[in-house]
Amino acid sequence: MKIAVFGLLPFSRLIEEGFKKMGHTISSDKPDLIFSNDPRGYDKSLLLKKVNPNATLIFNLLDIPWHMPEIEKQTELLIKHYLLKADFVTVISFKVQNDLKKFTNIKTEVIYNPRSDVYHDENIKKDDSFLFVGRANDPVKRIDLVRDSLSKIKNGLKNLKICGAQDPGFGNYLGYVSDKKLNDLYNSSKYLLLPSKAEGIGLPMIEAMICGSIPILCADNKTAKEFVVDDFICEPKPQSIAEKINYLEKNYLNMKNIALNLGKKYKGIFDKQSVAKNILNIKK
Repeated sequence: MKIAVFGLLPFSRLIEEGFKKMGHTISSDKPDLIFSNDPRGYDKSLLLKKVNPNATLIFNLLDIPWHMPEIEKQTELLIKHYLLKADFVTVISFKVQNDLKKFTNIKTEVIYNPRSDVYHDENIKKDDSFLFVGRANDPVKRIDLVRDSLSKIKNGLKNLKICGAQDPGFGNYLGYVSDKKLNDLYNSSKYLLLPSKAEGIGLPMIEAMICGSIPILCADNKTAKEFVVDDFICEPKPQSIAEKINYLEKNYLNMKNIALNLGKKYKGIFDKQSVAKNILNIKK
């Protein structure tokens, strides 16, 4: 089967790799299936569908960003100009599915985004570090909560490692790192701090648990309870996060095992080949 994939990197690349593993060809030349994992690929997908009307068109929605201005109007336009023109619509979590139902009765299928190729490496010893993965310049990520909560923990900021866009001016900023380096960081860090107010999924949470790192999330992130236990969730306040860290430290081995068991559960579900297979199954 010929499949054309558009949308946001690195997810589109991982989905392509999943299709290739199944023996399919990635091509925009007379494709049988056109898939866009993000609105940034919708226009290209519609143009390709126009010249290949027999191709199956699937649009995926990563999230509804409630924090943005006029989001209701933007979402209604997105539905009218794009989603209604697709043969199938997928979303990346039940949270996104429920959010979309507030605007439309379009049928959707939940298909998670693929994770990177992380794995648990028992040869890497855990240190006392905290890890933040994401866009430090994005207000939704609330890295100020990371700073303020770790300021209450002995050597907290000293042991903080930050990966992603823009140096926030505290902690140990590593910039963008390779997949191998990220895997090592997940395996060596005790905790992943993910205080975002909203996430479609928050894949670092899944990847961290696969590697035995405990994620700490905030209760106003509606996606949190879909994937983790209450022990990993706290209020979006510096004192609450600091208290959660102290609680997890006192129960560390048990909490680490809970994270690892959740990681084992999600490892196959979020595998790129599993995701590709689920996309193809929509057609059946």
